[in-house]
Parts: sequence; C-alpha cells; structure tokens
Amino acid sequence: MYHLPSLLLSSAMVFGFVTLPSGAALADVKNIVLVHGANVDGSTWRDVYDRLTAEDYKVTVAQMPLTSTEADIAAVQRIVDVQDGPMLLVGHSYGGIVITEVGADPDVRGLVYIAAFQPDVGESGGGLLASNPGEFSPDMLTVFDDGHYLIHEDGFLTVVGNGLSDQDAIFVARSQAASNASILEFQTQSAAWVEKPSWSVIATLDRTITPDLQRQMSQRAGSTVEEVENGHMLPMTNPNEVADVIRQAAEAVE
Repeated sequence: MYHLPSLLLSSAMVFGFVTLPSGAALADVKNIVLVHGANVDGSTWRDVYDRLTAEDYKVTVAQMPLTSTEADIAAVQRIVDVQDGPMLLVGHSYGGIVITEVGADPDVRGLVYIAAFQPDVGESGGGLLASNPGEFSPDMLTVFDDGHYLIHEDGFLTVVGNGLSDQDAIFVARSQAASNASILEFQTQSAAWVEKPSWSVIATLDRTITPDLQRQMSQRAGSTVEEVENGHMLPMTNPNEVADVIRQAAEAVE
C-alpha cells in the first residue's frame, strides 16, 4: 500500500481569457463535463463554469462520492449518459484518473487534464506520486478507521492551496470532502487518451502532483500542453486560462 501522503489529491487547475468570436458558437462540441479532484467538490469549478456558460457552452459539473474510484467512475458515467451529444471531459487532479476511464465512452471526443493524473493502463495515482514525490508528508493527514482521510489545514494551505488567496485557501481547507485512501490505489483499466485527443494544463508551481510528473504524463500521451505559473488549484486560481484551453479543445475536436 502506498504511503497515505501519496493518497492526497485535492482536486481538484492556461492562458489569458479572451472574448470568443461569434463563430465559436458553431463549435462541434458544446457539451463540457467538469470533474473535480479528491478532498474537494464541484464548487472548485465555479469560475470556469461561469466563463464557459457565458459563451453558450453547456457545462455540467459532476459530483463524485470519493468513496472508491469505481463509485466515482459510475457517478461521472451517469452525467455522460445524460448529455445530448458529443462532449469534452475535463478532469482536475485525481479527476484525471476518472476521465481517463470514462473517456472511452463513444460520445467523448476529447479529454482535458488540469494539473491532473494522466495514467496509462495498470498505473495508479499513488504509484505515479511515488515515482515523483511532491511536498506532502504523513503528518499532514488525519486518517479515520474507515479509510477516509482529511488534510490538516496547515498542510492544505502550504501544499495543496499554494497560489490561492488566504481566504479561499482556508475556505477550501475547511470545506473538504473526506476521500477514501483506496482511490489512489485504483489501477487504471483503460486509457482513453490512447485513442482520443487530449490537452494538458501543467501547473508549474504545483507541490502536489509535481510539474515534472505532469510533463512526463502529457508527453507520453501526446497531449497539447499549456503551462501556467501557479499551484495545484488552477480551476480556482486561473479560471481564465483554464477556460480558454477548454474552449480551444472544444473547437479542435470533431
């Protein structure tokens, strides 16, 4: 079993937001599903959601139970099933593991990874973290008897939430969704990025999933890469840039 610090994942994040030309309304893919990371919920996507819906994209924010990866995959698949046409899946942090699996659905036309895991078949989030560790340590966690864990406030502020305002970082730390440690032991069964186009937004100051690990996974997948100089929580710290990359992906896929 991997050390529990590896089992953290906040969620769960590049370029200046620009006004879309009127032709963007004719993009082939108008449905966008946003998938959060561990220890947070879909509210971390609010600023990205607002920017995309303002441009007439239909944006749905999935909510995962974080009790197991199987349950999280099922939750996102339900959202995929009710979309009214082709879509993009966007995952932040641990959400990248989930979209890598659910992305095999034929209506998913592309995947966007935001400071996220981008695993290959047989890989787990914990294994990837162990291969290139960030700055987390065991004393930053409270682990419960049922396998769920919470991140101590000071660890959340300094490691997961670096780049957030103090006010936002404290709010997210104190509104955590407890996650089960098993989610980062899940071994990926299929990797949708092998067959489908992908984009990756790398957080160059990330202390949770290191920038080098993000680059390695993106290069292996042949993803279109953008880098943003900020920490792990890019959907909150850099919503303009994140929304712009999602828009670029929606315009590029067929």
